[in-house]
Amino acid sequence: MTDDTQLAEGWPPGRGYLLNHSAGLPPRDAAAALSEGLFGPWVASDDQVWVHWMKAFDRFRAALGEVINHEAAMICPQPSVTSGLSHVLNAMPADPRRNRLLIAERAFPSLGFVLAIAERRGFELVIIPESANTLDPDVWERYLDERVHCVVFTHVHSNTSECHDTAKLAELARNCGAISVVDVAQSIGVRPVDARRWNADFIVGSCIKWLCGGPGAGFIWVNPERLAACEPTEVGWFSHSNPFEFDIHHFEYAGDALRFWGGTPSVAPALVAAHAMESLLEVGLGHIEDHNRRLLKALCGEVNPQWLVSPIAPAAQGGTVVLQLGERQDRFAESLRGAGLQFDVRKEGIRLSPHFYNDGQDIARVVECLP
Repeated sequence: MTDDTQLAEGWPPGRGYLLNHSAGLPPRDAAAALSEGLFGPWVASDDQVWVHWMKAFDRFRAALGEVINHEAAMICPQPSVTSGLSHVLNAMPADPRRNRLLIAERAFPSLGFVLAIAERRGFELVIIPESANTLDPDVWERYLDERVHCVVFTHVHSNTSECHDTAKLAELARNCGAISVVDVAQSIGVRPVDARRWNADFIVGSCIKWLCGGPGAGFIWVNPERLAACEPTEVGWFSHSNPFEFDIHHFEYAGDALRFWGGTPSVAPALVAAHAMESLLEVGLGHIEDHNRRLLKALCGEVNPQWLVSPIAPAAQGGTVVLQLGERQDRFAESLRGAGLQFDVRKEGIRLSPHFYNDGQDIARVVECLP
């Protein structure tokens, strides 16, 4: 489909819903797909119920592979981005000469919590201050040296919508010997995520936002060059090369990214997210990005440039517009609520995120609320 008025077929009306940075709307038939995939084989008393359920994870990994431009075998489901980062830190061999963990202050706090707890194991957490321009690779380069064990990059920051040149940042980390982890929770589905081009060591993300896949559907992508060195400590029978071997005396890591999996996985999040991603891939992620950019351009063209917290340059712009109106902020927020628009507020500003099921009328309603 190329006609924007037809893009949202199969989705509930998104009129006024601008919270896609928080939770994207599911396809209309998401509940039916969940019922069929989860309860269908279950209530049928099928003795091959796990065989049926495992197909959900195959679909989940295959769809994600298309989204991030890499093979499904290098993807492991996770309950959250935070869980993924924790698994990565615990899996990579430590180097006593490298004890620093690096992250930007603007990163999502949950990731910082994981790194802070790692200080109990002898690591030192270094946080690039909020005042630094992390869009500039030179800022990162000043912090990246032979003492850095792992650096966590954020593709798009949640509260500023700043989009980073992740390929360049991953190259900087690689050049100094640091492990790179990229958080794509706020970008995947609305901005290109290309695992092959970036060549980072790990990517962690979730499907709840622009991928419209609901909570609980996170993932790790592992660079094949890093896989053999990964020995996760949080393991379970689904981390095994043969989960159904059932020999307590023998454990062997799975030969692909599933070594990061663990115990019995939750089927429902994988089913919902796989169905949503398959539906979005039919729409076309390129169409979704283009539609989002057109709506952002229309909105940014109507506001005072001094109110824009989020970047206006396309290369640095995520899928969200963040507005800070100073003394007029509360009045603006009240007007948005009165107009029936869904949004949220952070200290940086009001966040407004149009997806492909939003249209120019939503942007016009926002503009009408400006003081």
